[in-house]
Amino acid sequence: MTEPTTGSEPTTGAASQAREPLTWARVEAALVEQDRAGGAPAPIVALFAGRTEAERRKLVPRYKEAVRSLRNSSRGLRTLRYVGVACLGGPAGIAQWLSREDMTWPSGPDTGEQAVHTLLAERDPAWIPDIVNRLATRMPVDTWGNHWDVVDALVRGSGLPTPTTAGFVVRWVDKVGRETFGTGPALAERLRADPYFTDLLPALFEVPGVGQLLENHESWSRTGFAGWGATLAELADAKVIERDTVLDGCVSRLLRGERPGSLRAFVRLHDAMAPTDDELAARVDSYLRLLPDAPSPVAGLAQDVLRRLDAADRLDPERIAEAARSVLFRTEKKLVRTQLIWLGQAIKRHPDHAGMLLATAGTAFGSVAVDLQERALALITKHVGKLPADQAALVYDEVRAQLSLLGGALRPEAAALVGESAVVEPDRGIALVPPPVRELPPPIGSLEELVEELAVLFARTDNPWVSPRGRNTDPLAVERIVSAMLREHERDREALHTALLPLTERHAHIIEQQWFIHQVQGAVGAMVAAATGYGGSRSGWFRSLFGKGTEASDHDLIPGSRVDVERLEPVQRFLLARLYEVGTRLRTPRGGPHLAEIADATGLVDPEALVAGLERYEVSGHSPWRRDVDQALLRLPAEIDPAVLARAGRLTSPAGLRVARVLAAGGPPAGFVERRRFARIHREFSYRDRDWTHFDGPLALIAPGDPDTRPQGTVPESALPMYDLSDPGAAARRPGWSENTEPDLHCWPLVLPGDRDVLGAHLAIRTQRGIDGPCRGAEILPALAESHGPLGSGISLALAYALGAQAAEDRTAAVDALVTLAARGDAWDTLGLGRDIGEAVRTRGLKTTRVVASLREASRAGAGEAVWGVLSGFLPDLLAGTKTTGLADALAVAAESAAGGGARAVSIAGLDALADRKGSSRAVTEAKRLRAILADGG
Repeated sequence: MTEPTTGSEPTTGAASQAREPLTWARVEAALVEQDRAGGAPAPIVALFAGRTEAERRKLVPRYKEAVRSLRNSSRGLRTLRYVGVACLGGPAGIAQWLSREDMTWPSGPDTGEQAVHTLLAERDPAWIPDIVNRLATRMPVDTWGNHWDVVDALVRGSGLPTPTTAGFVVRWVDKVGRETFGTGPALAERLRADPYFTDLLPALFEVPGVGQLLENHESWSRTGFAGWGATLAELADAKVIERDTVLDGCVSRLLRGERPGSLRAFVRLHDAMAPTDDELAARVDSYLRLLPDAPSPVAGLAQDVLRRLDAADRLDPERIAEAARSVLFRTEKKLVRTQLIWLGQAIKRHPDHAGMLLATAGTAFGSVAVDLQERALALITKHVGKLPADQAALVYDEVRAQLSLLGGALRPEAAALVGESAVVEPDRGIALVPPPVRELPPPIGSLEELVEELAVLFARTDNPWVSPRGRNTDPLAVERIVSAMLREHERDREALHTALLPLTERHAHIIEQQWFIHQVQGAVGAMVAAATGYGGSRSGWFRSLFGKGTEASDHDLIPGSRVDVERLEPVQRFLLARLYEVGTRLRTPRGGPHLAEIADATGLVDPEALVAGLERYEVSGHSPWRRDVDQALLRLPAEIDPAVLARAGRLTSPAGLRVARVLAAGGPPAGFVERRRFARIHREFSYRDRDWTHFDGPLALIAPGDPDTRPQGTVPESALPMYDLSDPGAAARRPGWSENTEPDLHCWPLVLPGDRDVLGAHLAIRTQRGIDGPCRGAEILPALAESHGPLGSGISLALAYALGAQAAEDRTAAVDALVTLAARGDAWDTLGLGRDIGEAVRTRGLKTTRVVASLREASRAGAGEAVWGVLSGFLPDLLAGTKTTGLADALAVAAESAAGGGARAVSIAGLDALADRKGSSRAVTEAKRLRAILADGG
């Protein structure tokens, strides 16, 4: 608990002011003084000193008028920040006011937060704990804005218990880190003096996100200055904090898991604490739990701890065996090699349990690396003959059970060891089953539900500077919101206005288009602005945003400069233009059918509903909205009922005739997508050469479908930029940033649900960036795999790069997409995917080891036949190259998939030359194995 502090005192003359009537004119005069003082709240504090609640309540109507007026002005609502605290009734209203995003950016000096405490303490000190609880609970878990400072002032001013909500903890850690950065005080000195430190210490190990802040501080700290790990260890040694608290918290955080980068700080903290053998032994079960699935650095720490305890004779053989089985099935070679070495040492140290320990080595037979299988078999062969019969029997039983997992070259040796036949029926893999068809959620059924869905969408983040990684816009939620907004607008425009009005208070920074204008979140905010008549703070904003009519261009609809709009990716640009057009519709008094409303979860429309909607427009005499029609055309299914075609043929309006023509042509033509090699699509700076190194690489160009087979105009004009990617190399070289649109990628498949190859070509620009660093895009590949349309060079190249992405989650998404395509049985060129991988490895720097690991995962998930097809195309390129990294692993996966997929006699260029070489390198061994499998017909 903190000690109460005194707040800001009223200025001289407050007593005389308190005797004069409290009017809005006096408030306005105080606001002018506040502005003159640079936002300092002293005039407001002085004006309200000694005022009764009755006097304050009389001002509320004028205050609300001022709120409505100022939110559309250049001054903004921050001017009224302290007036709201002084006038609003009750803790709930004040907390909501202070937690508004535009209230968390005060322009006044640091004393402003103390003024909030002064105003509240004078009104009713009993309100403050409730307000603190509400603000701390709502506090976003990011480090932007002054949410924390308000709570800090109230807690210190009133001597309240320390809040321990996630937002408060994260912002406290960030604040401490910033204050000790550069020329600030040493961290240990700062923490000793911090009133929150001892209360928040346990929360450091409980709140997600803290680890990344600790790691950031470590990387930013000055040379010679201790980071959090060394500082906490120093304070524990000085008895300022308890060692057990730090060690227990550290281990519990590692057990809970998080992104590896966020756990690195806790690994470093554990090392800095230098635990004794007694401290480690007391937590031995926790270290054992870290071995199976913790990130590699964490598992390595646990392995080192347990190995140290074994060397000190503090670990029983049963736990050593448990550790071995936990580690030997992992894929990290370093961990497995270390475990096998430890097993060899433990067998000598515990001869009475040598059989039980040696038997665990058989777990490594399931390793994907043949050299690790070989090490495990060599360990067993070396020791099993020396064991008593009863212990040796344990080992032989294990070898028999795991025999089928060994590679063909090692299986005869292991079989001879246990007296078994080396012939094992090949595993043909698990049966692939297509993923279940996703169901479309029911439409939003009420205004209350609509408001709730909008609040969820807007609450995803409070500002655009928070990393978008992990934030995704739900495309089905957006479609449901659009349909509900248009439906309620047509049903009762005034009721929609009333229901949405509260959102303009809580989420003004989105509704007002301050941020997110090039994200779906901002476009939906514009819909709310249109439906409520809410304006923005910039002059002419409202009129310019919603005054263009049904034939507006992209530049008319999407806010921002022409340059910024042009920099948007074509799919994002089409998506935003359509959503901003919905905002324009909501400004008009007339309603109309929603023609592009989706009928299934993949984004297709119901052609019959489309024609019926156009019939309604013709009866009303109004024209449909251009992008509503365009999006509906892009969402047409491949097959149209002849009755619907006949009905469409009777339409007479220009829009109706256009739709009838496209329906008669079988829908818009699929885009023409072709792979080509483009120059200088990526560059890296070489510090050795002090110059840039440029990389070429394959990408896919896009052109509209063949005009000879489809009538002119069947591709909507507004969609042409998506079908005109003649130089993807230029697009790859151009930095496409105006706002981070990555969270909206999940909406892309619903823009072109019938032409996934075009989307794949756009996506390939992103996934090729993802092989060098974080660049989202691969995550929507599974959705494209479940979508419709041809599978060609676009999807192939997007997959090729994603299979070798730097981020593990991107590679997982690519594997999911590959397995889905294999399960669906769609016609696609797996051989071509292999060739694309080969060219990307050769020219763009795609890493073979990552690709092969991804293909192995896909094969083991049941897509062995597809993986064999990919490797059939990839291996000739790999065998002809000069780099051998990953070659042996690629050949091993090829052998697995060929055996499981029933591959017949196939000629792989370069395979015989490698298999005929002398020597026993792993690559030669695997080449011989693959050739034998192919000769045997799988």
